[in-house]
Amino acid sequence: MPDQTVKVTFTAPSTFTFDKEATTMTAAGKINFHRDPGSAAWTFVSVNGLPSPEYTSSVTGNGSGLTVNDGHTTNGSSGYTVTVNDATGNHTSQVARIEGTTPPMIINR
Repeated sequence: MPDQTVKVTFTAPSTFTFDKEATTMTAAGKINFHRDPGSAAWTFVSVNGLPSPEYTSSVTGNGSGLTVNDGHTTNGSSGYTVTVNDATGNHTSQVARIEGTTPPMIINR
C-alpha cells in the first residue's frame, strides 16, 4: 500500500480528532500526519508509543507535519499518541492505554 495520510485536528485544551483512526499498511512506507486545517496555530512535537526500530518519526515543515516511517518488519497493530504544541504549551492525545486495539493505530498486514 502506498504512503498514507492522517489529518489531525486539535482543539485546546485536549480534544484530538484523527482522520484516519486506523491506518493500514501492507508494505514498508510512510504515514504523513498533517494539521487540519493547515492554517492551525499549533505544531506537531512527536508521535509516542510506536515500537522501535520498526517505526521512526520526524517533524516536518517547522511542525506543520509529522512523518512516521513504517519498516513493516512485523504484522500487527500499534496504538500511538501525538503531542502538539500551542501558545499554552504541549498537549498529548489521550488513550486509556496504548495498545494495538485502541485507535488511533497503525495496522501492518
